[in-house]
This record gives sequence, C-alpha cells and structure tokens, in this order.
Amino acid sequence: MSKKKKKRTKPTRDSASPVRTSPEIQPSENLAGVGKAAFRLPKLLLPLLAVIVIAALIFALMGKFSGKARIKTGEDWNLLLITLDTTRADRLGCYGYEKALTPNLDHLASTGFKFKNAYCQVPLTLPSHASILTGLNPYRHGVHNNGNYFLQPEFNTLAEILKENGFRTAAFVSSFTLDSRFGLDQGFDHYDDSFEPGEPFKSINAERPADRVFEVFARWYQNNYRDRFFVWVHFFDPHYPYTPPPEFAWKLPDPYDGEIAFMDRYVGRIIDELRITGQYDRTLVVIAGDHGEAFGEKVEQGHGIFLYEMSVRVPFILVIPGQPEGREIEYPARLTDILPTILDLLGIKNEAGVDGQSLRPVLNGKKLRDPEIYLETFFPRENFGWSEITGIIYGGWKYIQSPRPELYHLKTDPDEKNNLIESENRTASRLRSKLEHLILVASGVSARRKLTPQEEERLRSLGYLQVAGRVTDQTHPDPKDKLKEIELYQKAADLETRGRLAEAEEVFAEILSLAPEVESSYINLARVQGLRKNYDRAISTLRTGIQKFPDSDLLLSKLGHTLMLVGRTDEALQTMEKALAINSQNYDALVVSSMILELAGKYEEALTFIERALIIEPENEFLRLSKAENLVRLNRLKEASSIYARLAKDFPDNAFYALNAAVVYNLLGEYEQALPIAQKLVLIEPGPKAYLQLAIANLGAGHLPEAARAFEVYLSNPRGEDPENINRAKEKLAEIRKKLF
Repeated sequence: MSKKKKKRTKPTRDSASPVRTSPEIQPSENLAGVGKAAFRLPKLLLPLLAVIVIAALIFALMGKFSGKARIKTGEDWNLLLITLDTTRADRLGCYGYEKALTPNLDHLASTGFKFKNAYCQVPLTLPSHASILTGLNPYRHGVHNNGNYFLQPEFNTLAEILKENGFRTAAFVSSFTLDSRFGLDQGFDHYDDSFEPGEPFKSINAERPADRVFEVFARWYQNNYRDRFFVWVHFFDPHYPYTPPPEFAWKLPDPYDGEIAFMDRYVGRIIDELRITGQYDRTLVVIAGDHGEAFGEKVEQGHGIFLYEMSVRVPFILVIPGQPEGREIEYPARLTDILPTILDLLGIKNEAGVDGQSLRPVLNGKKLRDPEIYLETFFPRENFGWSEITGIIYGGWKYIQSPRPELYHLKTDPDEKNNLIESENRTASRLRSKLEHLILVASGVSARRKLTPQEEERLRSLGYLQVAGRVTDQTHPDPKDKLKEIELYQKAADLETRGRLAEAEEVFAEILSLAPEVESSYINLARVQGLRKNYDRAISTLRTGIQKFPDSDLLLSKLGHTLMLVGRTDEALQTMEKALAINSQNYDALVVSSMILELAGKYEEALTFIERALIIEPENEFLRLSKAENLVRLNRLKEASSIYARLAKDFPDNAFYALNAAVVYNLLGEYEQALPIAQKLVLIEPGPKAYLQLAIANLGAGHLPEAARAFEVYLSNPRGEDPENINRAKEKLAEIRKKLF
C-alpha cells in the first residue's frame, strides 16, 4: 500500500524534450521568394550548393527509410514497467540462448530496442529496484541490502514524478523483499504486496507466482486502463528454489529455464491485456532484470556475494510506440538510466539530479561516451562479516575492489577467467580512482588524495570501509578467501529448502561456530530449530546472540515471538518492549505485543499496537480483522462496521467478513447499509445465518415481503441456530404476515 509523502513541486512538462536535429534543406522553402536583385550567388558556388542540397535530401531519406527514424516523445503514452527478478540475460532466447522458451520476451525484443550490455548496480532485489525507481546509485539512495533498509521519503521516485504529471499509478510485486515497509511504495496509488493473506506475519521468503501476480494486475487494470497509467509489475519466479509448474518442468529439463518460461507466459498475458483494451500502441513498455544468478561458475550459487557478470548483467528491453522495427544496442546501459530515459521519452522534465542518463540519444543513433557503471554489494559484510565489494565497468574493463582486487577485460574475457590486476596495474589504478571519486563526491567527502579523520569516519559510517582507509584486510576478509564457508551456507540453505531440517541445523551450527560475530548466524540457526519445534534450543541460541548483540531489535523480536509460542507471554511482552525501545517500527514486536495483550483481555492496549502495526502494513488482513474484533469487544460498533465492510469488499468471496459486516450494521440499525451486504452474503454462502441477517435488514428497511421470504427460508432449515433466534424469527414472521394479509 502506498504511503503519503510531503507534497513536492510538480515537474513541468515539455511538448518535446530538446534534441539536436540535423537541418533538412528544402529548396522550395529556403529559396522561394528571394529576388534576384536581393540575393545573387557566384556561379562557382551554385554547383556546390546543389551538391549540399542533394546530400541533405539523401541523408533525410536515409533516415526516413532506414528504420532509424528519430524517436519522438509521447505526451499521451502510458508506461508499463516489468521487472524480472533473478533473470540472467544469457538465459533468454532473444539474447542467444537456444534452449529458452521465451516467445513473448523474444517478440518484444524483436520489435523494440534490446540492450546487449545492461548492468544492475547491486545484485540484490531491494537496492536494485531502488536504483530503477530513483535513477540513483546506492551510495546516493542509501539502500544497500535486502531486509534492513528503507528508501527514505526525501528521494523522488518515478511513481511520484508520474503521479504529479497526471498518471494513475499502481504496482504489483511478488516478493516480501519489495514489501511496502521498505519504502518503494512512494507515489503509488495502489501498491499490491499481499503475499500470504490472513497471516499476521509475512515470512522473509514470502512470494507469489506469476499467475497470481497477473490476476491482481488484471483485476486492477480492467477498472483503470481508461486513465493514463503507470503500472509496475514485478515477477519473482526464477528466484531459488526453482520449482516451475509441471507443464514447464516437463518441457524444460533445467528448472531455472522452466521458471523463466512460466514468467514469460504471463509477460505475454499482460501485453495481451494492453492489446485487447487498445492501449498497447500508446504504451511505453520497459522490461529489465533486477540482477542475474550464479550457478557455481565461481563457487557462488545464487547472487549477492560477488560482482561477476552472471550476477550483474541483466536483460533490458524498450518497446516504444511508433518504432518501426527492433534494434540491438551495443552501448552499455545501467538500471539507473531507466528513470531518465522514461521521462525523456514521455516528454517530462526531470528536475532532480540523477546518476543515470537518458538513452534516447543512443536510440537515435548518437554516439555517447561510455558510462561509468558503478557496482557494489554489502551482502558479504552484513550477512557474513566479510568485506564489502565495489566495482566499476568503463571502456570495456571491469575493476572489482576488494581486499584482493580484480581486473578483467570484458571484450576479450567475458567469462572473467584472467585477472589482469598485476599486468595492467595502470588501468587498475585509473579505474580505482574513478570508482573512489564517485563514492567520495556522492558522500559529500572531499575527493582530494588524503582524507581527514572526519572524512574517513563519515565514509566508514556509510559502509565504504575500503575507501575510508586505515582498515586492515584481517578485519573484513575477502569473500574469495571464504569459499568453503560459502559452500556451507549454500548447503545449509539447500537442506532447509528441501525440508531436511535436522541436517540443516547441524550445518547452521557449524556456521555459527565459524562466524560467532555475525548476527545472522544466530538467526539462521534459531529459525531452523524453531521449524523443528525445538523451541528451548531456539531460545537458548537467540539469548546467546543477544549477549553478543544487545542492541539487536531483530534478535529480541525473534526471541519474544518464540517465547510467546511456548506460552511464556510475560517474558515475551517484556522482550518486545526492549525491541521496541530500540526500534519503535519493529513490526513483529508490535504484532506479538498486540496478540499477547488481546489474550489477556487488554483490548484498548492491544488496539494501540495494532494501529501502529497497520501504519507499516495497512493492507494486512489479519491486523484489520484483529482491529475490528477488538473494537466489537469494546462496543465501538460504528468503527468496527466500516472495517468489516471494507474487508468484505476487498475479499468478496469471504462469507465471514460479509456476515460480520451485516450483523454489525443491523445492530447499529443501519439497515440500508446492511441490506446489500446481506444480499451478497446469501449468494456466497446461502445458510441460515445469511438469511437471518437478510431478513433483519429487509425488515428494518421496511421491505416487508422480502423480509417475510427471508424469514421463511431461514426457518425452513435452522439447524445449529440459537433457539432464541429461531423463536424471535417465528414471532417476526407472524407479525409481518398480519400486516401483509
């Protein structure tokens, strides 16, 4: 769900963004009406002028018929942004992969612009999407990892800019990693992140497949496509574990390819919706991967630890209305280029400074200087206690900065097998300087050669330890020196995914012994112990972790939750108080506290925690229902009625919500409000309770014949009903019949 932000100055819109065009000489206009006396050319220049005129006409015609017509702006275009999670460029058919089953993406690439060399800035979902939606590198927007970061309100997002320019905005995401609590919902009228309906907590692995994402998109789209729209759809399917539906598992032996094929089907369904509603030809379509995936080429299975090509090179496709044919673009692109390119193509000024650039000149055939492509991952340090890694791609070279730096020439060594850091030390030094200059300037630190202690401290506080200086390799080891540990982490995760929890616990225990100074070591082990119902061991593990990290609200909230599960509610509540003292926005602590207080009959206190949690998760079904039930217990029926009515609307097939809404409205005497809900209720679940509420609503609204019929149906089969209700129904039916007859 979207959150409100302070009003921003509305960007003005151009009729067309300024683009330099080659002058076309048209003799009939340029020379017509010029008198001979007023304008005479030397005879020797006449042949030269004729040559210039003919040449200009030839170039104009070449531009017209070569398929390279200039890309114009579309001031009435819609925007569709599709992001493909964990999708390697080299596993799509349009990028040369012969085993792919990606007809829809391939077709879009054939009719649009396909960037052969596009790169994410971080091989992780949340920071990568933050860069897409802001046009900023992570050292600017401050989101470096999944789960522990929040995009701050001061950053202007693509959704905010387009909303201020009259677009209806909606997003449909498919992973908890992009949950609204992490700040990417800024500017969206509708942000759909419901992964596990009815559950109080979203697990860190919560996701939904492409077919379900398409369903919620289609439902919204059918009601909103007549307005100018910006829709972002995020597909998570190719993420580990790879479990494609049977149809695709049977067609493709590699399950990763099967997941991509399944996702491709629903990319096609979205495009079909645009075509059916007549919006495709006026919609700018942007498709990009957020990061790639490693399959053990350099030990890593997955993504996040290293910055090699398999993790950072992504697909990037632009389909522009009116573009006559597709083209392949060699020019290197960055995900930070997406926002400025979109705004340029839509004819909207971008008043905020961004790190990316518009690629429209490249689409028009103009040669630009190679961009400086920034790369980073804080995942190794924040998750494992190893060194962060940063990098830069420029001029065909990739420099990777870590305790043992690396240098690769991508044009001659695309698989990054030959580290040239020793033989090409001048190139490495030049690229290192470029990389550090980017970080220093963006961090507000002087870019001079020697940093002051204050500047070093600022860089350390931002996480850029290697740039800050005075940090030894021993403090944060190079991930390349931790390959055995990486294999252990991968083994433990695989065992847990496959349900082999006893073995997974053994491996996570071994990891903890190797990395006792890493917070996640305790969380991972305690999680598996909890899954095995070994709650006492989980509590012990978490308490040990808290001794190491006393200010960790995450460890405290995990401990409090576990204590509640074993019935130690007083300890759990005290633990959650400590967690909330450290972080007042700790969602788990708020929800667990509300549940404990509700069980204790302290409904007013429970409500305060529920309302605080709803600020973070306003769409949460469990919390909304809990709030309504506590309001009923406090006899605040008017407030409860609106919540039940909204739940009934949001979940139209849920008879429980409709029944409660009808009951509360009838109790309040608001029969006109109760009547339509009760009428729908008998269609959903035509039982005695539904007909009783329908009868009461009709009676209260003065619809006596309808009330009589509803009472008759109710009394025809009142099995399981309260005898008192049955007797009252008989009395009311008798009274109605007297009035009618």
